[in-house]
Amino acid sequence: MIIRHDIDPSLYLAEPTQFPAVVVVDRSQEEIQIAYDQIDELLKPSLIPTAQTPEYRDRCDGMGMLIAPHWILTAAQVATEISLETKIEFNHIAYSIQQIVLHPHFLNDSLEYNLEYSLEKDIAEHDIALIRLHQPVEEVAPLPLFNQTNEQGQVMTFVGKGDFGHGLIGPDQIDGKLRMATNRVESVDEQWLVFKFDAPPEGTEREGIAGPGDSGGPALVNVEGGWAIAGIRSGQLSRLPSGKNMGEGHYGVWEYYTRVSQYLDWINAVVS
Repeated sequence: MIIRHDIDPSLYLAEPTQFPAVVVVDRSQEEIQIAYDQIDELLKPSLIPTAQTPEYRDRCDGMGMLIAPHWILTAAQVATEISLETKIEFNHIAYSIQQIVLHPHFLNDSLEYNLEYSLEKDIAEHDIALIRLHQPVEEVAPLPLFNQTNEQGQVMTFVGKGDFGHGLIGPDQIDGKLRMATNRVESVDEQWLVFKFDAPPEGTEREGIAGPGDSGGPALVNVEGGWAIAGIRSGQLSRLPSGKNMGEGHYGVWEYYTRVSQYLDWINAVVS
């Protein structure tokens, strides 16, 4: 999650118990790089090991949300990176995958996809998928889907365990902590909820956007009775019309979330 630079970062931290239905779908092991410079070699040679044992850390590569006991909703780009061998954990219990269903109009890794992906938005079309688990998740309440079309102007909450940073520097750290941030929907269309990362004093009190690894995570709207899923994190546009690239996760970038209300028929047809 990428946050405001002028707010205490601890205020963005979330407890897993706040969002038990939001889950890491794809993860990887990344080697921790330890760099030594020439000064270290000259002044502290005894502290530099001749042969290092690599150390690794977990990295979140994609998120999802439980929407029914057997079903997880995520981004298609996340679903294409996992397999039926992947395990997904809820409350430290691993669940195996029975089926992965991509939206039929999601653009795959063909030439058409690569050409389309490099155009106006650095995001894929119809970026939504469903994952069916072999066994139902019984101890976690699924999140409902937002079924209204009045998203524009609403403040929504992003949740994820992706890379962390702030708007002046972009993604900077990997610590696996669950964070939440808010942002206001600037515009909507048939596919997207569109957000802008505003620099203070503009924006919301806990303004933020998703970072690398947060794809597939939710844009949640507060409804009577709790949270509902209004969007699925897809991608980010950091290029200005002039062609200048502001840099990933910097103030001024635009965030694109798949608009769930436009895919309710497909979701319900697959789940049922």
